[in-house]
Amino acid sequence: MEKRIFEALHKLNKPLKAREIAKFLGIPPEEREALREKLKEMAKSGKLVKLKGAKYALPEKLNLIVGKLCAYKEGFGFVDPLEGGKGVFVPGRNMAGAMNGDIVAVQVVKEGKDGKREGKIVSIIDRAVKKVVGRVEKYKKHCFVVPEDKRIRYDVILTSEDFKNVEDGDYVVAEIISYPSETRGPVGRVVENLGKSGPKLDIELIIRKYDLPVEFPQEVLEEAEKIPQEVSISDIKGRVDLREQLTFTIDGETARDFDDAVAIEKLPNGNYRLFVHIADVSHYVKPGSALDKEAYNRGTSVYFPDRCIPMLPERLSNGICSLNPDVDRLTFTCEMEINRHGIVVDYKIYESVIHSKARLTYNIAQKIIDGDEEAKRDFPHVVESLNHMYRLAQILHRKRYKRGSIDFDLPEPVVVLNAEGEPIDIYKAERLWSHRLIEEFMIIANETVAEFMFWADYPSVYRIHESPDREKLAEFLNFVKSLGIKVPNIKNDVQPKLLQKILEQVAGKPEEKLVNYLMLRTMARAKYSPDNIGHFGLASTCYTHFTSPIRRYADLQLHRLIKMALKGEFNSDNISFWEEKLERICKHITERSINADEAERDVVQLKQLQYAVNHVGKVFESIVTGVSEQGLFIETVEELIPGFVHVSSLKNDYYICIPKQYCLLGERTKTLFRIGDRVLAKLVGVDVENRKAEFEIVKKLQPSR
Repeated sequence: MEKRIFEALHKLNKPLKAREIAKFLGIPPEEREALREKLKEMAKSGKLVKLKGAKYALPEKLNLIVGKLCAYKEGFGFVDPLEGGKGVFVPGRNMAGAMNGDIVAVQVVKEGKDGKREGKIVSIIDRAVKKVVGRVEKYKKHCFVVPEDKRIRYDVILTSEDFKNVEDGDYVVAEIISYPSETRGPVGRVVENLGKSGPKLDIELIIRKYDLPVEFPQEVLEEAEKIPQEVSISDIKGRVDLREQLTFTIDGETARDFDDAVAIEKLPNGNYRLFVHIADVSHYVKPGSALDKEAYNRGTSVYFPDRCIPMLPERLSNGICSLNPDVDRLTFTCEMEINRHGIVVDYKIYESVIHSKARLTYNIAQKIIDGDEEAKRDFPHVVESLNHMYRLAQILHRKRYKRGSIDFDLPEPVVVLNAEGEPIDIYKAERLWSHRLIEEFMIIANETVAEFMFWADYPSVYRIHESPDREKLAEFLNFVKSLGIKVPNIKNDVQPKLLQKILEQVAGKPEEKLVNYLMLRTMARAKYSPDNIGHFGLASTCYTHFTSPIRRYADLQLHRLIKMALKGEFNSDNISFWEEKLERICKHITERSINADEAERDVVQLKQLQYAVNHVGKVFESIVTGVSEQGLFIETVEELIPGFVHVSSLKNDYYICIPKQYCLLGERTKTLFRIGDRVLAKLVGVDVENRKAEFEIVKKLQPSR
């Protein structure tokens, strides 16, 4: 159908209505519904552009680029082409009422010598923003919703009916019933009144802002209720029985959904046999079921400081699917024989049943590794296994490092809330060897499974990470050279090993943080894809997500594909169907993953700023994370609170910005502030609503050598 539609548009060489395409293709009126649906689908994916008068056209014929709009609170935006390639900058005057996340057709109006493109939006193909969360403001007989999401440039006008039912200062969810034009803003109606502001409401606002589904539909809960909470004899049939094996889990203190368990054997030849057991969620969540549709819709679990919004109902995520201790559980096992160089010399992937013998936390596991006598007495049966695991994890880590895997090891903030939802403490998450141990085992399992599917040439889901943008990378490498760091000439594509060598050269030096921050900014975002192009950051040729099916739909979908592969269910008739289906699935789960990441970051930043409100006037040791003509972006070292130092507050000199050197330079004193510098900064003000913390520099600290 798609090929025939393209043929019609090419041959007739003009925009066409659905009935004109149908006439050309000889489709009778009673059979045209499928054509209309296909046209809508092609327009939504950017293959066609829908014009006024319900006409469809080929984007290239109109010199248009179809892409997703990323809007910024300053008013401008960038369109990221759906077909790949460089983005198009859209100034505020050319946004044509488009909103963040919309799929749009943009016309390029200017192209610079450096390849940078500027455009104007000529058509909005698909609206992303259906609801707006914000604060009600009343003016005489009119009222508006001021969006929480500052990327939405428009206040939403409420209907006269809503005017009677809301109060000034209420926080509401408004459904858009009329989208903005060039002459007026959007109109909406209130679908939920959340009440007045407060610490607990703040997270509720973010949940609504990112459209995260909290409650499970009744049919999903009913389906979950029918699933038994114990493994039956019939469930075990045909599985490898590993219930006698010494298997255990290692997770965080507060974790309740255990996706993975591990076991190990030291072999007579000096190799290790590592078992990575993953919860067999696909046994319980069947394709097309209400549970499956809801899990797909959510895409991933979302973790906030005070709660988890799970992908699956608690009856599954914390119950029958969770690898809890002292109970039988169905698993999908990746069994690997690994030699002393960290190479997988043999592997098996199969359905299994286990019986976990212990639930360890990272802290307890680390104490056992460190030889703590009390911890060893509490868990004597895991001591030998854990020591073998520690040695194998070190081997795997060395091998991964040797091939060029990049580990930024950037600190993550942990936010502690009281019962009212107020932040009472923030600290940097500690990264122990027990964390690394599980990370290494999950990485090797993910790689092994990915390689199995890749070399068998079966349709699969890969976790890919593209090479850095060449322009950004060239700018970064030129700056690094100016610091006196050796950088080899790049003839072809850059290899991760080159970037790792740069990190090695600056390790422990004053410029280490600076180089880490700037290198991270050159990196692309990882995503899901049915096409394997490797994972740049891990320096891995094949990588996937196999190890967390309770909380990621990607892993659940992969489990189903592996089972099909193991049972020989792929054939020439269904492979093309799966390749096309996985394109849609990967796009969707990537978007849901990004959305969840942004929501989690938003909550953490909000709580950091609420915490900062009670510490105005305090001096923090901080690090410069960014530079602009307006001033310095900084982050406190311990609490990781982001803030800004306006250039006007830098006393005794005028400072000029040198973008390519990532610094501010004092004209008279030649004082230099650049990314990575440490400073003492006084917190002078916090604007929680607009997510701003203002600082003043008290002192620039000398780098410690």
